[in-house]
Amino acid sequence: MSDQLCTQSSAKTATLATVLQTGKAFDCSENKYAVEGPRVWVEIPFEAATIPAGIVEVQGDNNGLTTMQVHAVLDDGSIMSANFSEQAVTENWRPKGQYGLAIPGTEDPEIRNRIQKVYVTIDEPKVASSISLIQLASKEKWDDLKLPLSVMFAVLCGMAIMPLIYNWFFYGALRYDFMLWHSLMIFATVGYTFSSSGLIFIALPETSLSAKMVFNYWTLAIGIAASGIFLLRFVERGKIAGWLQTVIFLSSILPVIVTALVVRLDDGYSMDARNYYHASFVPIFLVVIYAMAHALRRGSRAIWFQIAGWSPIILLGLDRIARGMDLYIGWPVLDYGLYFALVLETIILALGVANRILRLRRRHESTLRDQVELTLLADTDGLTAMNNRRSFEREFKRNQREYRYSHLALFDIDFFKRVNDRYGHEIGDEVLRVVGKELDATDHFAARIGGEEFTLLMRNDRGEKRKNYPVNALTEICETLIKTVHDQVPEIQEPVTFSVGVSAISKRAALRSVMATADRRLYDAKHNGRNQIVWVDISAAKPVKPTGTASA
Repeated sequence: MSDQLCTQSSAKTATLATVLQTGKAFDCSENKYAVEGPRVWVEIPFEAATIPAGIVEVQGDNNGLTTMQVHAVLDDGSIMSANFSEQAVTENWRPKGQYGLAIPGTEDPEIRNRIQKVYVTIDEPKVASSISLIQLASKEKWDDLKLPLSVMFAVLCGMAIMPLIYNWFFYGALRYDFMLWHSLMIFATVGYTFSSSGLIFIALPETSLSAKMVFNYWTLAIGIAASGIFLLRFVERGKIAGWLQTVIFLSSILPVIVTALVVRLDDGYSMDARNYYHASFVPIFLVVIYAMAHALRRGSRAIWFQIAGWSPIILLGLDRIARGMDLYIGWPVLDYGLYFALVLETIILALGVANRILRLRRRHESTLRDQVELTLLADTDGLTAMNNRRSFEREFKRNQREYRYSHLALFDIDFFKRVNDRYGHEIGDEVLRVVGKELDATDHFAARIGGEEFTLLMRNDRGEKRKNYPVNALTEICETLIKTVHDQVPEIQEPVTFSVGVSAISKRAALRSVMATADRRLYDAKHNGRNQIVWVDISAAKPVKPTGTASA
């Protein structure tokens, strides 16, 4: 039907008789949908033989409509007209954002067969789809479809709302903020479906078509913004690069900014503004496509839920954007696909949220269980599973009798607080575990004595290179630690380095005096630039930095 439409604009006071008398031809070219004016006329041929029997109505997109008229021109040139106020257009809504206005005369079969053309007048149209989507349809058919389609949309809204229940329940217990953003996405999805499907006119019959249009636009913009922030909060830490996180955030709030600037209820709104609105969604769609591939390459498991839930929406959304910008007419039936895709996305992401919560809880419970079990072992550190301070002190005391260790090295992770603040305590704990595992793998007695501090009781070296011992050994150990942390904790962008203070252990030496010396030299290493080994008093010699490492 749209290919047969022709258009013309006129002053708001013009009547059909005056329009026809002027002799001005209607535009039937490809540019006919670009027409603007206080009153737009749409000419539609009426072919009774191709239209089902019964009353025929004009249908189209009801976004932002005000007053309208429908005229039927008979074979003798007479005109039958029906005027519709804004409230009347609203009351004659059809599911999926449509209106249906009966063509005068079609209730009488004899008059119906005499109709030659139908003319529709639209006062101050705000969207081109109010013109491009006009079609003639059976009133009886759509009267019969109104209830089942409304029930279908109501069921879709109910399905989308269901995940809110466990979102609220789990958030109250676990406080994961991605659940709040998922809830906002659900509200936006339900709000858009409730409004654009026509259910809003059942619940709130006084709603104007302009208010409904603005509500549609705002719910989509808010839903997109919430989706972008949800993506940042939901995907595992370190799976999205920092620069990409900034791009996702900015592109996701762009539709909100544009909506605030161009979508209004007053007369300042225009069809050009609608193009700006739809164009503002393009960046976030393209960025999300890249972000999903990016997170997948980095090994994210959570991103699979976004891929499954968002891929149909992105495809249908790009089609909707193109139609919204009047780049082509397309198939309005795809709007039904978008409704189903939105609800499906809500359900898929709800499963993703449940899966993410389960994994986080399992990880947390496993950590707690391991810590409880290891704490029962009095000589073992609960986090790193290596020797603790008590075990270290006992080993040192035994060394007073057996003298198996000649030096004590006190390790401290440089700028460890910054690691916790920047990357989170989970990443910080992982660093501690990696360091503890590597120190345990050496030939020396390793222990974690608190926080980010570790000790090594270094075995006696009876080889030929005793003169350079223990500096060579400690340098090699530090270089291995730096490389291992870099490889096994890729979330940390900068090198993690170590400061070391070393003290010789003489026979029968007391732990307090040896620790005091090592601690003093560790202090010197820290305050002399970090990332170095101090084995004598700082005034006596320069400290050694592990080769091939970067200063912190």
